[in-house]
Amino acid sequence: MYFAIDPHSPDLPVELAAELDRAVDTLRAERPNHPFHVFALVDGAFDETIFASRKWAARSLYEGGPLHALGKAAPHLLAAPSARGHLPWLKTVFAACNGMPMLSIITSALPLDDLLGHLRPYLIARTTDGMEWPVRWGDTRVLPTLLTALDEAQRTSLLSPLHAWYCVQRDGSLISWPGATIPQQDPAGFDKLPLSDEAFAQLVAEAEADAVLADIYDTQPDLLQQRSGAACHGCVAQHLDLAGKHGIRAAGARQHFSALALNLREGFAEHPAMAALLQRTRQGADYLQEIATLPDSFWDEMASS
Repeated sequence: MYFAIDPHSPDLPVELAAELDRAVDTLRAERPNHPFHVFALVDGAFDETIFASRKWAARSLYEGGPLHALGKAAPHLLAAPSARGHLPWLKTVFAACNGMPMLSIITSALPLDDLLGHLRPYLIARTTDGMEWPVRWGDTRVLPTLLTALDEAQRTSLLSPLHAWYCVQRDGSLISWPGATIPQQDPAGFDKLPLSDEAFAQLVAEAEADAVLADIYDTQPDLLQQRSGAACHGCVAQHLDLAGKHGIRAAGARQHFSALALNLREGFAEHPAMAALLQRTRQGADYLQEIATLPDSFWDEMASS
């Protein structure tokens, strides 16, 4: 399976453990009795065996809810064994996830049961057309986009009982979002997360690029060898957006255009022959038929070296 991500530094668990220890020390100096709980959010959809093969007391975000039937494929919260000295635990969890985009770390003022209750209204999104979708909070490929897509009130409410939420982003670096560290649940005011059309479009775009890259990996894996995973995702996402702006809607055509973006010279879409083709597809012409009409000179000039 292909994941369009860059590997994190081997020292990242060390960096994160030091960050957590600093956060604990700062909190204890300012508010000695304020609660501080550390959890790993592990997405079982990437590896359903990860919990069965280890003695982890993991709790599903979906327990007792409409998605409970997903079982071990659900995202699970795993509590750290202590409030300080997290490095051995972090090394174990990171190693178990084996570089897959399935792990983030949450520090919370709420204990496990209360945190599960706080997160429950955010697990299923409802779009303006009434459709409902599971929210992939455990997938770190989309977590940054998810948090950005929320409106300010939703994001503030979600993060309110957290000290911070940490994850490894696509380029392998550590990113975090601070919370308000309020030791009580903040009523969300909804039972399903309302998602605007704009926010839903952002999430679809992020997911489509990953899906296209997975298909390209299955059929043309050599196209992914010249760029990092994050760079491949950025390239494909950019050209899927360009395709949409020029009337290229069919899945096969969008994947073909994405493959060209990975295979040809940068800026191929600005070549006069391709620019003219895109203008024709914008006016309703069929992309795959138009591709067959491109002159040999285009392919010769745009072939990657």
